[in-house]
Amino acid sequence: MNRFPEAVSFLFPVQLEPCPPDDSDTALPSLSLKAPEAITFCQWLLPLLPEFYHCGVSADAGYNCNVWLIQLAPLSEQLQKLTPEQTDGVKLFEPLTKACRRWSRHGVTHLRLTAAIRYQHFDIEQQVWGHEQTGHDPALYRRAAKLTGNACEYCGHVSASNRLAFRDGNPENTHDNNLTVGCSVCLCSRHLNRLGANDGVMVYLPELAPADISRLIRTVITARRDGDERQQNGAAMILNWLAAHRAETERFWGTSHPGEFGQALQQSSPALRESLQQRLLHVALIPNPDIIAARSFSLSLTPGQWTSLYNQHCRQS
Repeated sequence: MNRFPEAVSFLFPVQLEPCPPDDSDTALPSLSLKAPEAITFCQWLLPLLPEFYHCGVSADAGYNCNVWLIQLAPLSEQLQKLTPEQTDGVKLFEPLTKACRRWSRHGVTHLRLTAAIRYQHFDIEQQVWGHEQTGHDPALYRRAAKLTGNACEYCGHVSASNRLAFRDGNPENTHDNNLTVGCSVCLCSRHLNRLGANDGVMVYLPELAPADISRLIRTVITARRDGDERQQNGAAMILNWLAAHRAETERFWGTSHPGEFGQALQQSSPALRESLQQRLLHVALIPNPDIIAARSFSLSLTPGQWTSLYNQHCRQS
C-alpha cells in the first residue's frame, strides 16, 4: 500500500541528507530536489528499494513525509551504472555524484531520504466507451486475487467478496502491477464521480484513518443486519455520529455531496488533482450502509461472537 515512488508527492521537495559519524563536526551539505529532477532521482533509486529501511513518518516540514535510511555505497555504485541516455540533459547527475564523493570522504555511510506522502484516499473511475456493457473478465479477478492474496488494496480486509479494482482507475490497463482487489466499502471512495446525493456523505474525521473507517463501517453494517437489538442500536448511534461530521465538511467546502467532490477531481488537471487530494487528507466518505449491505461481504467474526471477544480482551488488558 506504500509503493515507491508512487507513494511520493512531488508537490514538495525530496530531501537527501547525510548521516555523519558521531565524532564528525563538519557541516555537510544536503540536497533538496524538486520536480522534475526529484522524479528522475526516485527512478534511479528503484534498483535499491530492497535495501531501503523505513524509519517512519515525519511532519517536521509541515506535511507528512516518509523517512527512509539508505546506504551511500550502493547509491554511488548505482550512479556509476547509469547510461548516458539516462543522464543526458539531467542537471542533477553531476551535483549528486559530487555530493556522494564528498559524503564518502567524510565517513558518511548512510543517507536520510525524506519524501512527502502522496495521499489518494479518493479516486475517479475513467470512462471507457463500451466498457460498461462488456464488464470485467472473471479471469482478471482471479488473477488479481492471486496477486494480492484477496486483501483489499486500501484497508487490508481479506474476503472472497472483494471486487476487482485497477490502481490507476483505467479498466483497460490489465498489467499485473495495475490489478488489485478492494472491499465494497473502500471501492465507493474509488468511484467518487459515480456517487449521487443518496449514496453517502463526505465527513471531516481527522481522528480516524481511512482503513479504520472502512472497518468500522463494515462492523456497523453487519451489526445492523445480523446483530441483536442492543448491537443494532449501537450501530445506529455510531452511524449517526459518523454522519454528523458532515457539518464540518459543509462549512469548509460548501457541500458534503460525494459526487460533487468526484466531479471536482474529474475536471482538475493532474497537478491540481494531486493538490486537492492532499487537502482532502482528513475527509472521508461515509457510504450509505444500505448500498453496501446489498452486496455480499462477510466478517471473520459474527456479531454473536463479539461479546466473548470483548470480554477476552478486557481480561488480557
